[in-house]
Amino acid sequence: MTDLMQTICCHLLENHYREFLPREYYWHLTRLAEKQESDLLETLSDLQQDLLDQYESTRNEMRSHELEAMFQAAWNAARELA
Repeated sequence: MTDLMQTICCHLLENHYREFLPREYYWHLTRLAEKQESDLLETLSDLQQDLLDQYESTRNEMRSHELEAMFQAAWNAARELA
């Protein structure tokens, strides 16, 4: 990804993408996930919590790459349609 594309992608992720999420449904899922995570953490040992943190870190990094790939795909589609 070029520097310009990276800058635009970061700007969109920081400022605009949430506008396109289905509000009620998404925020309901957010609250549900937070409760489930809290309930899960109460049952885990310290070692298990560390492993879960490592897993979540890896998944978050994967998600970041997936979002960048989606941005690149949308960018290319927009150029092809122009």
